[in-house]
Amino acid sequence: MSGYRIDPGNIRPEDVERATEQAFQAEAALADVDRLLAEVAGTGQAKGVGAVVDAEGRVREITLGPQALREGLDGLREAVLAAVGAAQDHARVQADELLREHLQQAVPEISIDMGELRRQIGGLLEK
Repeated sequence: MSGYRIDPGNIRPEDVERATEQAFQAEAALADVDRLLAEVAGTGQAKGVGAVVDAEGRVREITLGPQALREGLDGLREAVLAAVGAAQDHARVQADELLREHLQQAVPEISIDMGELRRQIGGLLEK
């Protein structure tokens, strides 16, 4: 996230107050995020296989067209993996955009780099 910058060597009471206010605004904006993310449906296609996944990447639907059935087992396995991977990528893009828009509306003075946010969250989860 970026926007209002605090100088770590010179933190003023108004900096803390502003950061706290932004944190409360972001928290309020995220309160209904589960409902919003439930609407995300990532889709992907590969060699006659279609996949639909939710915002967390869980597979909700797989469809097999005639081309998929002609691929043989190895080809079918590759097509399913490719379609699911594409659907997961699509869902991640949708979820990131949804979260970014939602947070921007709540806290317009900040901009959010979802890649950086994911990196930081991932680092916290690894500890």
